Amino acid sequence: MKRLFTICLLISLLAAIGITSVLSQSAKRKLEILYVDVEGGAATLIVTPAGESILVDTGWPGFEGRDAKRIEAAMQAANITQIDHLIITHYHTDHYGGVPELAKRIKIGKFYDHGPMDSLPEDRTFAEKYAAYKAAAGGKTITLHPSDTIALKQAAGTPKISVEVLAAASEVKPMRVKASPSKECEAATRQADDPSDNARSVVFVLRYGAFDFLDSGDLTWNIEQKLICPTNLIGEIDLYQVAHHGAETSNNPLLVNAIKPTVAIMNNGPRKGGHPNTVKTIRSTPTIKDLWQGHRNVGSTEEQNAPAEFIANLEAQNDAAHMIRVSVDAAKKSFTVTNDRNKLSKSYAIK
Repeated sequence: MKRLFTICLLISLLAAIGITSVLSQSAKRKLEILYVDVEGGAATLIVTPAGESILVDTGWPGFEGRDAKRIEAAMQAANITQIDHLIITHYHTDHYGGVPELAKRIKIGKFYDHGPMDSLPEDRTFAEKYAAYKAAAGGKTITLHPSDTIALKQAAGTPKISVEVLAAASEVKPMRVKASPSKECEAATRQADDPSDNARSVVFVLRYGAFDFLDSGDLTWNIEQKLICPTNLIGEIDLYQVAHHGAETSNNPLLVNAIKPTVAIMNNGPRKGGHPNTVKTIRSTPTIKDLWQGHRNVGSTEEQNAPAEFIANLEAQNDAAHMIRVSVDAAKKSFTVTNDRNKLSKSYAIK
């Protein structure tokens, strides 16, 4: 009897230690953001401290399932087996074309986009691609509107995490209080209105405690301006995903300066995005400490790219598909960016 009591007591102690360990590990989990190399398309994988996953865009179709395979590899690196939330920022091939192939390979929970469309003038094969996307989603997609939020699980012992939509379908979050435009807004220049689906991109801010991350898809100049004029609807952020792969029709300097990012990450390709004017904008923004790039722009000079050590893929043809990773440590009030190619890591304070 005494021996049985001792065994039971030992089992109870081990169970208690196990529970404590699990809770401790949960409290120590970090927010992870992985930039998957989809060759100038877009695929950003976010894994929350609760182990919930958000994938923003899926890269290209074709190439023997290349981009879906690379997303799967990123999921394995992040130790997840399914995508809980898939956000499609807009209906351009490099952003949503990979959905059907990915949906064949893995389970996807919820599909979000900026709403249904009958046609897309800039894409002659839109009807076919859109039908394939809807079929992959089982006909069930959720339309995101400005001010919407995506409910996320909260891990024990971690700060609040949230996703708020700031713009979608060319509409922006309404202002709470009317305000007069600043001198910068009054003096700002506009570009010609963009009729493409880029201007309808879903824009959201991911907040984790004091950490803020902005992803605006391929949003273009004039809608960017609406987000900060007459009132800054974004606030100040820590991590800025350079819009539109670094195209010069996006990344309005007025917006970039207003949101005061600490780090910028550009998901460009070797011959797509990374325009010298955008690089100049990023470098001239006083608060930005570093620019990290998915690829070196092979058509630009060395000075018109980020320093080589901050570029994940240097060659035009690269099967290695190196990622850029971000890890957010709320307890230490810092986030770390890592280049998978050379293992360079650099940490930054959260504002």
